[in-house]
Amino acid sequence: MIQDSLITAASFTPNSLQPPNAWVGHLPFAAWVIREVAPNIFVELGTHSGNSYFTFCQSVVEAGISTKCYAVDTWQGDEHSGQYNEEIFAKVKAHHQEHYAGFSQLLRMTFDNAASYFTDESIELLHIDGLHTYEAVRHDFETWLPKLAPGAVVMFHDTNVRERNFGVWKLWEELREQYPLNIEFIHSHGLGVLQLDNGPAAKQLSWLISDPDEQQILIKYFAAIGTRQVERYELNDLHKLVGGRDGQITNLSQAVAERDGQMVSLNQMVAERDNQIFNLNHAVHDKDVHIHNLDQVIVEREGQIASLSEAISEREGQIASLSEAISEREGQIASLSQSVAERDGQIVSLTQAMHDKEAHIHNLDQVIVEHEGQIASLSEAISEREGQIASLNQIVKRIFISTSWRLTRPLRIAQSFFSKKADS
Repeated sequence: MIQDSLITAASFTPNSLQPPNAWVGHLPFAAWVIREVAPNIFVELGTHSGNSYFTFCQSVVEAGISTKCYAVDTWQGDEHSGQYNEEIFAKVKAHHQEHYAGFSQLLRMTFDNAASYFTDESIELLHIDGLHTYEAVRHDFETWLPKLAPGAVVMFHDTNVRERNFGVWKLWEELREQYPLNIEFIHSHGLGVLQLDNGPAAKQLSWLISDPDEQQILIKYFAAIGTRQVERYELNDLHKLVGGRDGQITNLSQAVAERDGQMVSLNQMVAERDNQIFNLNHAVHDKDVHIHNLDQVIVEREGQIASLSEAISEREGQIASLSEAISEREGQIASLSQSVAERDGQIVSLTQAMHDKEAHIHNLDQVIVEHEGQIASLSEAISEREGQIASLNQIVKRIFISTSWRLTRPLRIAQSFFSKKADS
């Protein structure tokens, strides 16, 4: 019964997008198991370059089964797969959209976030291939366990790796005790496959409940065709490598021919350069003679420079003396500047005093003008009085010499006497 179901796996040729990795040896089993289970929903946790996922999808296409496929990954990498750039997701997405977009979806998110997009007991085939530490893979299994349908099949990659903190092997040993329907393929880093024991007996897979000898047939069969699958990938890579090398050889042969042509041209150029060198040697000899003459001129110039240096030293001494004299002059100028400032203050004060004196003189000039006017008036009045006095003197003189004046003299004397007496 097992051998009859293996015919499909042996004839399968996957269309892988990326170079081979550890999953290549399990691609024939992936193509076979999804046909055997024929799940309504298949989920892969950890898709990376798409080698395994696109094998499942291609098998769905070729078998004509109505399976909905989902790939969950952040496409950023982890400590085991390494970090990778956006180019990988771009290639995966382009290949997916071209071939499988009708029944498949790429969910770019964490495994925990993606779990909420599936109803409980809905997934019939689950492939776990995320971070491979014991804690991480156990968390992934326990998180997605409620989403698994009764009798669902679960696959774990890297069950045969015990280095770099891989812990899938440890969880697989625990699960083998818990779920007796299981099988492990040791080749290509190991692949553990188990079926939940909560499904109806009719859904139990015969190749998981078969005796150990029959399981060994299955294990050896898929190890053999897995090894052949790896060899086909490697051979294909070698063909590509040989093709690339043939192209490189063709290019190198052409480059050698071009170099031969360049060498002929270079030999001709070398002959031309030899002739140029011969001419240049003659020119160099002429230049040597010229340099010798220049050396003599330089000796003469050095003597002149020595004389000039001595003259410069003398000038520097004179400059030092002049600088000292200038410093003294600057001190004198500073003192004189202070004196000039003091004189400027005195001049300002004297100028103000002169302005005050000029104002006073102006006032005195006005007074003098007024007095001169008064003097002129008084002089005119005096002249008038002198004229009157002269007139009166003439009159008095005439009186004194008159007869009546002389006759009344005794009377004037007596009158004067009595007046004095009365006063006493």
